Amino acid sequence: MCNFATNHNSMEPVRSLFAISTWLLRIAVLMLVYIIFFVTLRSPAVHSIPFWIAVGFALFSMLLFVGGFMKKSGMTVVSALILALGCIYKLVMYFAYSKTDGIALFFVIGAVALFFFANGNKQK
Repeated sequence: MCNFATNHNSMEPVRSLFAISTWLLRIAVLMLVYIIFFVTLRSPAVHSIPFWIAVGFALFSMLLFVGGFMKKSGMTVVSALILALGCIYKLVMYFAYSKTDGIALFFVIGAVALFFFANGNKQK
């Protein structure tokens, strides 16, 4: 009989891919924020709240990326916290106004932000 069928614990995590996966998560957040907020940032309406929310997401997603180059996790943790809070705000607004077109995107960004808030720059 096949050894794979009898041994259910044969798959172990590939720890050597942890570092590249965290960088891919950082890049994914940058790309999603760019896709979501590019139009808002392209036409700066400094007197509107959506513009400043877009600026906040863009700034803190860049700081999350830059924080990955640092030994200490401070910038990563603070950026991730602000991004998570921004995602919670956007999700509440989506539910309050019955919009459904961006819920999944902000849920994913928020989940990634919570991952970095919990782990910082940890190298497993």
